Amino acid sequence: MKNLIVLIVFFAFVTSNAQDYTILHINSTWNIKNDYKDLYKIKGAKIVRALLEDQNVSIKKQIKSVPTIFIYKDNHVIGKYEGGISLKIITPYDEIQELINSSKINYRRQTTE
Repeated sequence: MKNLIVLIVFFAFVTSNAQDYTILHINSTWNIKNDYKDLYKIKGAKIVRALLEDQNVSIKKQIKSVPTIFIYKDNHVIGKYEGGISLKIITPYDEIQELINSSKINYRRQTTE
């Protein structure tokens, strides 16, 4: 019975999170002053902040510069922005917002065709 309840909760969670967008912002403690300040302006995505020092090795290998922003749709990376040599992300927030918006439009087209 307990396994059945766990299974039902799991399927409810997966179903409710379908087509979710997540923005993962990873920075380092020594570069915190260069956090991407416009994250709060982005709509339609869950924002998650993390420190590079707290990540496992597989994540650390993906990070070439901090800060780094990953955009996920249904647990798949659809965009990545890196700080580069300036240690700042200079991409305007509306460019990130457009990626999310256009991805939503493309998904709706695929499901209605």
